[in-house]
Amino acid sequence: MSAPGWTYSPVPDVEGAVQEIRRKYPATYPEGVGRVHALLEKLGNPHRQLPFIFHVAGTNGKGSTLAFLQAVLEAGGLTVHKYTSPHLVRFEERIVLAGKMIAPELLLSLIKECDRAAAGSPVSFFEFFTVLAFLASARQPAAAMLLETGLGGAHDATNVVGGDRLVSLLTCISYDHTHVLGSTLPAIARHKAGIIKPGRPCIIAPQTSSEVLDVFSRQAAAVAAPVHAYGRDWEVAFTADGFEYKSAANRFHLPLPRLVGRHQLDNAGTALAALEKSPYAHLLQQKILEQAMQNVSWPGRLQRLTEGPLAELLPPGWELWLDGAHNDSGAETLAGQATAWGTALPLHLVTAMKRTKDTWGFYQLLLPHAATVQAVEVNMIEAPMTAAAALSEQIRQTGYERVTVAADLEGALRSLVSQYQSPQRILITGSLYLVGHALK
Repeated sequence: MSAPGWTYSPVPDVEGAVQEIRRKYPATYPEGVGRVHALLEKLGNPHRQLPFIFHVAGTNGKGSTLAFLQAVLEAGGLTVHKYTSPHLVRFEERIVLAGKMIAPELLLSLIKECDRAAAGSPVSFFEFFTVLAFLASARQPAAAMLLETGLGGAHDATNVVGGDRLVSLLTCISYDHTHVLGSTLPAIARHKAGIIKPGRPCIIAPQTSSEVLDVFSRQAAAVAAPVHAYGRDWEVAFTADGFEYKSAANRFHLPLPRLVGRHQLDNAGTALAALEKSPYAHLLQQKILEQAMQNVSWPGRLQRLTEGPLAELLPPGWELWLDGAHNDSGAETLAGQATAWGTALPLHLVTAMKRTKDTWGFYQLLLPHAATVQAVEVNMIEAPMTAAAALSEQIRQTGYERVTVAADLEGALRSLVSQYQSPQRILITGSLYLVGHALK
């Protein structure tokens, strides 16, 4: 039986345990990795016993890039561990062991073990579960560990990993968490560049700023890390029937991946470039890559919802899409997709946003494509959201007038259905937490 009104897990014991850890070890911004090292030491330093690591930092595309890596490795018959955040629907999604979401019973056992070791020490919620993920991953065999930073890079809890069995990946840098990482792209990039390891390959995805590339290049040079950069060492491009990946070592013509959008070609390319510099370069084979493009999955990123209570509210011919974009580059990607969709189906935004996000930077790029906007009320423990009325007013201050307030997602969709007789396209966006709420 599921826990009523759960935030983290439908399993009551897991919900209670994670809530208790959140109470004992509150969420804080990263301050360095000293506390993480101290807790790992008490548990036998499991981070030193992990399989080959693909460590990714960046503003956008981290999770999708790891999803492509997972798809290729699994299409090649290998197993992977994965640690990502935040989750969309349930907490167990964050820790994948040998390709499967961590079992509730194992998670509960590891929470108790790590809590005994932490003994109330001042680690944060994210630091606690990063250590737990390393402990779980060290105890099960796998070919690779796919590891996503939580915030930044240099001081992030995941940045305790090192050694000679690692590749670093840097995805697109944009404005996000500026109150922590800095207000300029070079400042943000300096934090992200902290995951570049001495002598280990560094894969650089397409960037919008030459200054970001300069930051990454200088940091890589400082630690003698070989750079494998988009535009110089590898590239991707649309073809008539799919896309092409090209580097000095490889050239593949592949079908478009299941993940929608031009930006997903960049993420696929970043993953393939990382595989070239890993022990698993032999998996770069046409049949394996074709299978990976067909199988790749990363929910909540330009995902079309065709079933469930929300989709069932819509008449035939309507489309319902979800995307967790929440910053300027995410909005730019969505704007590009809106252009690709065209105007056959008018686009309506249903949206909410965390209080810490840049409203203007996000919506100014999307509003020109939106027939209407509905700001929805969403109450979440984990992510304080801007009140719907306040968000609506912020959008109006940009000069956009076709914005209304809805009490919830269901109300927003019902309102649109009552107003329009012909098929429409609805996009729920502005926050990964909102998208997770929609999926739940």
